[in-house]
Amino acid sequence: MNASIDLNKVAGPVYTGRDRGETLRVTYDLDRLDAADGLVDVVVPDDTWTISSSFFLGLFGPSVRHFGSVDAFKKRYRISAPEFLRPVIDGHAALALQGRRLLDK
Repeated sequence: MNASIDLNKVAGPVYTGRDRGETLRVTYDLDRLDAADGLVDVVVPDDTWTISSSFFLGLFGPSVRHFGSVDAFKKRYRISAPEFLRPVIDGHAALALQGRRLLDK
């Protein structure tokens, strides 16, 4: 099953807040998508200024941990984002694997 997450449909251009990310995680039913086969295309708008680690971890943290590595996560979640945000997103994904309990529940 293929799916998509289009952040153009979510108010931006600043994406912050763990609660906001967790709400979107439920909206897009990412736990189910993680367990299913298929790809998830994620669109980050070109006019995005930033994605905070708290937002990313609320939305994608459990998925990164589910797949066990940033590379495995990126094979399932194909994120289309402005070039300057790609290393930021990779850093947030790596943070999800570090076991930092300050940011995790």
